[in-house]
Amino acid sequence: MSATESRKVVVVGPAHPAKGGTAVHTTELARHLAADPGSEVKLVSWARQYPAALYPGELRVPGGLPEVPEFHPTIRPLAWNSPASWVRTGRRIADADVVVLTHVVPLQVPALLGVLAGMRTARSQARTVVVAHNVLPHEARPGDALLVGRLFAAVDGVVVHSEEQATLAHAHGARRVVVADLPPHLPGGPRVDAPAGSRVPRDGGVRLLSLGVVRDYKGVDLLLEALREVHQRGVDARLTIAGELWGDAGRRVRELAAAPGLRGHVELREGYVPAGELPDLMAAHDAVVLPYRSATASQNAVLAFAHGLPVLATRVGSFPAQVRDGVDGILVEPGSVDALVAGVLSLAGGGLERLRDGVEAPDLDEPWDRYLGALEQAAEGGTAAAPPGGRLLAVAKRGAEHALWTRVGVQRRVGERLAARRLGAAPAARPVPSGVPRTGVLHDADEVADAVAQTKQLRLPAHPDAPKNWDALGAVAAVLTLADDGSRTARVLDAGSARYSPVLPWLRLYGLGAERGALAGINLEFGATVHRDGVEFRRGDVTDTGLADASLDAVTCMSVIEHGVPITPFLAETARILRPGGVLALSTDYDQDPPDTTGIEAYGAQVKIFGPADLRALVTTAKQLGLELVGELTDDVLAHPARPVHWTRTGLDYTFVLLTFVRH
Repeated sequence: MSATESRKVVVVGPAHPAKGGTAVHTTELARHLAADPGSEVKLVSWARQYPAALYPGELRVPGGLPEVPEFHPTIRPLAWNSPASWVRTGRRIADADVVVLTHVVPLQVPALLGVLAGMRTARSQARTVVVAHNVLPHEARPGDALLVGRLFAAVDGVVVHSEEQATLAHAHGARRVVVADLPPHLPGGPRVDAPAGSRVPRDGGVRLLSLGVVRDYKGVDLLLEALREVHQRGVDARLTIAGELWGDAGRRVRELAAAPGLRGHVELREGYVPAGELPDLMAAHDAVVLPYRSATASQNAVLAFAHGLPVLATRVGSFPAQVRDGVDGILVEPGSVDALVAGVLSLAGGGLERLRDGVEAPDLDEPWDRYLGALEQAAEGGTAAAPPGGRLLAVAKRGAEHALWTRVGVQRRVGERLAARRLGAAPAARPVPSGVPRTGVLHDADEVADAVAQTKQLRLPAHPDAPKNWDALGAVAAVLTLADDGSRTARVLDAGSARYSPVLPWLRLYGLGAERGALAGINLEFGATVHRDGVEFRRGDVTDTGLADASLDAVTCMSVIEHGVPITPFLAETARILRPGGVLALSTDYDQDPPDTTGIEAYGAQVKIFGPADLRALVTTAKQLGLELVGELTDDVLAHPARPVHWTRTGLDYTFVLLTFVRH
């Protein structure tokens, strides 16, 4: 899309006067999409969203005041009981370039399918994405899975908010699934600070808040049982339950709150909490408790942090990624009264002030950049495509980066816990990648497929550009076997790094990077230093790193030197910062008969594809600088029967070469 073209985006989902987090999210999604000057955004919502008889709470915001500023333009043509409105809406938005459909409950799937049918009858060419707040409802009914499967099969991609939901989406026929953290969409005004010293009552008690609709999966009954045991131990903990009390779960909570041992310590503030009342409500409490039995994603932890409150939550859904255990909150196992008791006692026993000091105001902007990038990835569907233009191009890579590091962090912590309990192998004991030569050429598509298969077997997050998994596996294997002594303490620099490329996250999963700064990536495109699960990414020049002599065990450099990097200065700097015996794993674009790339540019430099003579000259220079090649560059080694790498932007076909050196 050229800079002068306008991109039409339609968001279909709930908005004011509908209440709740999904309506707020949909409105804020439209607003952030519209921040791209190249996008023309419209929000299409509901005049009648649910049949009142099937929804146990209030359908609209009490008092009629919007929870966040309304988005303009918003139209409300959809009605749950009017199939004609579904099809008419689809025809009306058929000229869009991208349509985002908000999936909340299967009850609305027929309407969304009707919208898609109307688009098809008008021969729409729009890319379609479903944002699935829950793939299946917490209380599933017969037919739900069938409806969701039909919706997912009818669109190009699906965005979900946790790895567990991604697994469900794949199982229900989604073509492409992208995981993205739910970005902040916080109702209410700014934080209200309580008077100095008023946070913790003088008698030593702690004031807890449970916020939101009470349903069985949210575990509020477990919290009340835990609170009763806490009181039996002589500790004063008071709880406010603010929200609608639905069905059997609500009746159970009323009974427990009125039972001996809790009477007078629990306040039921029944009914929907309007956004305008949230700041004062938060200011009157010491911590927010999220005792969920199960969850997908919730904003309540982020909302608590925005108001300066620590969080006690269970290890479900998005909470482990949002709450830093022991820093700004406490994470406990789900479904356990004993675990909740321990958490409340920790708060009441002096932990509250320490955790409050660890609370940081959430970033309200960058998460949305990552989220829009995830939407763009999902819109690409099952076919490879160059990233589109506009603001979403700039943030697409951020979406990939965030999804990658979220998975790495969760997978690493789970692996360490299992190893500590002797239920799984320690990260250092994971099988080392094999099959990629230390020095060699990627031969054909079969080797690409083998590399991707090996990443799945080793439970390493694969790079979406399949051939890049081949050289990454070889580089990681070289670091683990040649540069590290098995202690997983090797210090590694990824030169010309990207935060979404696989080498550093894979090394993290193998146990490297326990010491701060042991794993790092540099790139002149980076701005401020960023840390991802203990890995440091900073601005830096691969020819002038600023690192101390002989300070590294390994340097990796994946598909970088072909983009205008001066070879001799790079090799000289690498030789300087590597210790004797240190390893350089270097990959680049290669062809035994390189095509003419005159006039073809990328990343601000002419495209270069190395040939055999270029590689031999590079190896000679490296040797003069003290870097000895592992292996040989014979004619047989440099030959390849196919060109399995295709660069869509340039139309070039070629392959990769991996070179491994050891510092003398």
